[in-house]
Amino acid sequence: MYKLMIVEDEPIIRSGLKHYFDWKELGIQTIVEAENGKDGVDIALVELPHLVITDIRMPVMDGLEMIGSLRTKLPETLFIILTGHSEFEYAQRAIQYGGVHDYLLKPLQYENSFSVIKECIEKIRVKQLESKVNTEKNIDLLGTSQLLKKMEFLTQEDLQLFKKIESYIKKHINQELTLNMVAEHFFYNPSYLSRLFKTKLNMNYMTFVSEIRIGYALECLKESKYSITEVSLMCGYKSYKHFVKLFKSVSQMTPTEYRKQLRI
Repeated sequence: MYKLMIVEDEPIIRSGLKHYFDWKELGIQTIVEAENGKDGVDIALVELPHLVITDIRMPVMDGLEMIGSLRTKLPETLFIILTGHSEFEYAQRAIQYGGVHDYLLKPLQYENSFSVIKECIEKIRVKQLESKVNTEKNIDLLGTSQLLKKMEFLTQEDLQLFKKIESYIKKHINQELTLNMVAEHFFYNPSYLSRLFKTKLNMNYMTFVSEIRIGYALECLKESKYSITEVSLMCGYKSYKHFVKLFKSVSQMTPTEYRKQLRI
């Protein structure tokens, strides 16, 4: 579901737009409002709307100035301009400059306006899907996949052992998992098992666990129903700060940055 921001200095027009279309049918779940371009910039940077419908002429800051300010800060956001016949030239120029998807001519004609917005939403959906795919491809180069690459060169016996340990860790992902606990479970001497990690995988046990936990966190963060704090606990980290630090060390971004790429 997507978020829409309406920027218009006339309250009656803002209210009319909110009720003119069946926004839920179009995939819009949340609508936020701003009464001028300056407020629009401030609100957009907090709310991160997928789509902005804005008037051109407004006090304090007009719509084109607002779009110019937001275009580089919110590159994935699409803009639609509300325009009258007298401002039509401005709207065409804005579209040529980039960042503006289309315009809606006042007074609105339902079928045409609905078509423009629907096309815009579809464009957002495609861009979001492409971004998600690209992000996941990049993430696949990190975390647990690195373990798989390192395991490619193991003997069958060593591979089987590390796979069993990995499976055990995933099964108890939200619990404390010390080297001694794992060694005891698999009937190994802790010192010997520690040497196996260093000689066979070129990493210590805790790094092995961290990469598995963060790999699981990447999957959990795709679900918007979980807060980052909840994901931290689900992955076995009682300290939020420690979780964020380890997440960044493995994925090269913070959990919040990762979610922003997925637009969650």
